[in-house]
Amino acid sequence: MALGVLVATVLLLLANGYGFHRDELYFIVAGRHPDWGYVDQPALTPLYSAAMVELFGLQPLAVRILPAISTAVVIGLTAAIAREYGGGTRAQVLAAAFAAGSAILGLGHLDSTTTYDMLAWTLITFGVIRILRGADSREWLWVGVAAGIGLQNKNLVVMLGVGLFIGLLISRRWEIVRSGWLWAGVVLAGLIWLPNIVWQALNDWPQIGMSGVVSGRSGLADALLIIPFQLIMAGPLLFPVFLAGLWWLLRSPVARPWRTIGWAYLVALAITMIVRGQVYYATGLFPAIFAAAGVVADGWLARGHRRLRAGTLAVAGTLSAGLIAFIMLPLLPPAALAQTPFPDLYDGSAEQIGWHDFVQTVTDVVDELPAEQRARAVILTGNYGEAGALTLLGGDDLPPVYSGHNSFADWGPPSEERDVIVLVGHWTLDYWAFAIGSCEERARITNAAGIENEESVAHVWVCPKRPMPWFETWSRIAFYG
Repeated sequence: MALGVLVATVLLLLANGYGFHRDELYFIVAGRHPDWGYVDQPALTPLYSAAMVELFGLQPLAVRILPAISTAVVIGLTAAIAREYGGGTRAQVLAAAFAAGSAILGLGHLDSTTTYDMLAWTLITFGVIRILRGADSREWLWVGVAAGIGLQNKNLVVMLGVGLFIGLLISRRWEIVRSGWLWAGVVLAGLIWLPNIVWQALNDWPQIGMSGVVSGRSGLADALLIIPFQLIMAGPLLFPVFLAGLWWLLRSPVARPWRTIGWAYLVALAITMIVRGQVYYATGLFPAIFAAAGVVADGWLARGHRRLRAGTLAVAGTLSAGLIAFIMLPLLPPAALAQTPFPDLYDGSAEQIGWHDFVQTVTDVVDELPAEQRARAVILTGNYGEAGALTLLGGDDLPPVYSGHNSFADWGPPSEERDVIVLVGHWTLDYWAFAIGSCEERARITNAAGIENEESVAHVWVCPKRPMPWFETWSRIAFYG
């Protein structure tokens, strides 16, 4: 657990290194519109985000406290899982170190549904591993509670459940499949998840539509890249021990009780590739595999040449953690980051830079409007990050901010008297002329660091006379993405 505390401390010290990520801005605004769900995720992450800002102020650190704590718990649970596998103290330390040297470190920097999803998957797999070893079947109840809360954060917990169930069948753990406590845990998870399911049903299942958009953006080549990206996320130099841990779960006679976990990972990976999901979808099982890797590495060290082998592991772990940190954490000044390939490997860092420049550019355009136009103006952005930045970081005297992107669309349309549009982002003006009329470009978005991100070389236009009522155009402006 000491290593987890150290990692959390580092994450908190770096929390204000750049700025908010676009998703964090969106979550804060969404949490100020509390509901049982949103078009792109369930309720918990937005609620956490808004609550932490209320407690600690509008700064990145506020929304990154819980992710840092979650990451510390995940690292601690990785060591605990190694203990469940029969690993001694050294195996547990190695397991925790492997987890800290992987993308788990970088994921802990941001306030993200993925960060909390990692914690949920780890808690669930820890409970399942205990039950597979022979713990009281009534522990399925707390596993069900963890799964239900996890489902109120991200629906990917369903994929973990499918993977574990298929893993049980492949491993022929019939005594567990037949256990009434297992199914009681499933029912309990469903009851906790039920409010979001009801919300989804009442709103025409928007997350199914979102899933289709995510899948539609990926082709066969993207699906095939999921495996190499999994290995990179396991650690640029640590993936051999990751693969050794997976092999141990699947093939070692000692690991026979936990075959289900190895199969669950392969099933989750296969589902991710079939649905052409995001490369991180199956990473919630990394801690269970790193725990197995700790057991394998401990045995490897015990077989001789201990200093050489320990040095090899130390160098691989240190270099992997360093590379992950430089790619995913705010270690480099923004101008220096712009000169590296890191933003191409991981755009999460680039999306934290330039928001104050962005807001200032839009504010300058608004300030130049004649008073009569400004009184009738509305800001319409191309995505939720832009809308979130202007809502939270812009001055109180800015016109109201709207976007058609994801749940922002549900908080519109603007009032009809707002017929002057300050249009922000990347828009095809000819295509949208029916809704926004003719427009004049007033500024282009840049950032002082020269970082290329979604807002770089975006535009700010003024469209002085909207030709159609908002209620007629809003459904066409609304989109998932």
